[in-house]
Amino acid sequence: MIERRKRISRAAARIALAVLGTLAVLAALTGCFGDEGNERAVSTASSKAGAQSASASAAAPLTMLTEESQAWPARSEWPVWRWVREATNIAVEQETQTGPESMALAIASGDMPDLFTLYPADAQKYGSRGAFLDLSGYLDRMPHVQAFLASRPDVAARMTSPGGEMYQLLSDGAGAGNQIVWFFRDDIFDKHGLKPPASWDELYETAKKLKRLYPDSYPFVFRHGLGTLATFGPAFGLSPSFYQDPETGEVKYGPTDPNFKTMIAYLRKFYEEGLMPPDWLSMDYKAWTQFMTTNQSFITVQYIGQIEIMNAQLNAGEHLTFMAPPSGLDGFAYLPRKDYEPLGFAISAKTDRLDTALRYLDFLYSDEGMDLMSWGKESETYEVVEGKRRLLPLFKEPNDLRKEAGIMTAGTYGRFDYSSLMSLSSAGELYAYREAAKYASPISGETPMLTADEIAWAGPALEQLDKYYGANVSQFILGYKPMSEWDAFIEGLNRLSVTKLKALYRQAFDRAKEGGRP
Repeated sequence: MIERRKRISRAAARIALAVLGTLAVLAALTGCFGDEGNERAVSTASSKAGAQSASASAAAPLTMLTEESQAWPARSEWPVWRWVREATNIAVEQETQTGPESMALAIASGDMPDLFTLYPADAQKYGSRGAFLDLSGYLDRMPHVQAFLASRPDVAARMTSPGGEMYQLLSDGAGAGNQIVWFFRDDIFDKHGLKPPASWDELYETAKKLKRLYPDSYPFVFRHGLGTLATFGPAFGLSPSFYQDPETGEVKYGPTDPNFKTMIAYLRKFYEEGLMPPDWLSMDYKAWTQFMTTNQSFITVQYIGQIEIMNAQLNAGEHLTFMAPPSGLDGFAYLPRKDYEPLGFAISAKTDRLDTALRYLDFLYSDEGMDLMSWGKESETYEVVEGKRRLLPLFKEPNDLRKEAGIMTAGTYGRFDYSSLMSLSSAGELYAYREAAKYASPISGETPMLTADEIAWAGPALEQLDKYYGANVSQFILGYKPMSEWDAFIEGLNRLSVTKLKALYRQAFDRAKEGGRP
């Protein structure tokens, strides 16, 4: 049988089917899920060929497109997939995105995987166009999901459209790990008598001192390009998108706020003076890791769990620790509110394995599924000592659970018991979790759900606005546009339906407050 490649195109699988159909049927009939090794060898081509017979159809894997993480690359031999099969008799074949266009291409091809992991905006965008099933009509076939939503109306509200449609199921329980924080090389700061900067002015001055001490360095580094502005924004009293002012209730668009210009001016100055890397727009995880582990960078923003992941790679006295966020404006030392789950599941409207997909999701939201996909199996991933579970020595820090077992990776859980990861956290990491909670921004980073009609108009308008915003903001930071052209940039934003979009979101926020229905 063919070894399944994570990124093999489904069209290529169909071509392979014509050549290997006979072999695939034989393999399915002889029990290709009989052991772990055979399970890993199942290909999409062979499973589709096997679907020609009843017995082979039962063995066809459930296909799922997920994100790919550079920190824990997806592996078909992760134990989580074997655990699912043993508990449910469902084989899951994970496909991973090769870029931001992967989902759109999969949908446009018409040959979609059975399941997707995705964010609410994409669920609404493509669901309203008919790509995903409205799961609200299938809750009676997912009793564990139904019970979960009844117990968590806040989560249910975040995934339910104004008209009652539910194009995705949000995961829950691991949101704490999504919090983005500041951290810094405290060993370097101690060595040179530096203090963590309390403001962006101090951040700039501290970065300049570090640059003088380490001329080849870029003291300040981050790896999410323009997306990182959502991390910086709260320190300037805004979010770089549409949001509701927590004090006045007014709906605002962050880039038109004068404080947004101040933030961009800071970043332009950092870039011009070599205080952040020249490739900041395209910085990936591997490059970011290189900067942070080789005395090239000393201050950063990243997911909270990365503090200890990075410390595990430092072995010559270097050390990273949590840093309170510097304020861009007096009284605004805030972190973005990210301690919730933004990722969920959607079922393809074209799946021919609906019953299996529903059963898989329902298992993930059950107590059994949560326990198994959070802790794994006794003697394999944990032991019980004095009545308490303790993860085995193989897992030295939280990231090991992801890399070695697939625990808490995209598509593997619905509900999650975060105490499994926290049981591996060091004192420094626990400190970071406690401190981060003190700096939560009063601004919510999420916008309310829109109706299908609203999306039909707002979707293209937002895409046009985001494209213009991204191109211009990048050029201001990179120095290709002088700051004297800022007013013209704002005028351009306002011409792109900003006023109408604010009115639309005003209506959506009011609707959500009143119960979420039109």
